Amino acid sequence: MRFRKIDRYLLLLAALFVLAVLKRTDLPGEEVLPDVYHATIHQPLLAQASAAANDDALDIVALKSEVAAKEREIRQLRQQLETTREQAGYLHELRWEATPEPIDGWVFAVDANPFRRMFKIDLGTTDRVEAGMPVVTGKALLGTIAHVLRRQSVVLRVDDPNFSLEVEIHPSGGGADVQPLAGVALGDGGRLLEVRYVRNAKSLRVGDPVYTTSYHKLIPPGLVVGWVAEVEDLDQDGTAEVKVTPAAALGRWAQITVLKRKER
Repeated sequence: MRFRKIDRYLLLLAALFVLAVLKRTDLPGEEVLPDVYHATIHQPLLAQASAAANDDALDIVALKSEVAAKEREIRQLRQQLETTREQAGYLHELRWEATPEPIDGWVFAVDANPFRRMFKIDLGTTDRVEAGMPVVTGKALLGTIAHVLRRQSVVLRVDDPNFSLEVEIHPSGGGADVQPLAGVALGDGGRLLEVRYVRNAKSLRVGDPVYTTSYHKLIPPGLVVGWVAEVEDLDQDGTAEVKVTPAAALGRWAQITVLKRKER
């Protein structure tokens, strides 16, 4: 009987010890973890979870980058398709004896000089490009070829301070019998053109179109240069200075087209 009572006491002490151990705050699952548990179980699990989370984050970033690149490609392809359709509709309407030949190219460098508006394209003498040829986006004149190398060319944009071109303005005021007004378009270096020496400019209105003329051997007449933005005759001599907004979306192009005159 005594032996059984001792066994009961021992069992009771063992139960109390187990309860005391389970109530400790430094066991696994509580706020404070034992060093052994932290080093062998907790820290490796956290490292694995962190590595998995980092891998997932990198995968998401890579997927977003791929999606953005594909979206850019789709936008470029759509722009090329629109440009091709637009060119197919207007090239044969240009007032030349033969439809000009389009030569497609890409811009790969832009002049960093803030006072210049020039860029380089991947077309040169090997592509039958010559100085003076027009560079267009759609049916809008973007600039002209200034210098040509074997596989690249420098283009002078219409708003460059050194750009100069004879143009004609088609006035909307004054009736249907009003003739186009001639002038010389000069780039102002600030995304505009100024057409000088325009006489009888009273019939001009804001928004009137400005076109290339037939005075050039390499530039076909009928390309859209821009639209009238402002008409001034400061010295009141009957000769106006006309501010023109370029038709080409300057700075928003990647693919361009050089127009080559077909030989008769």
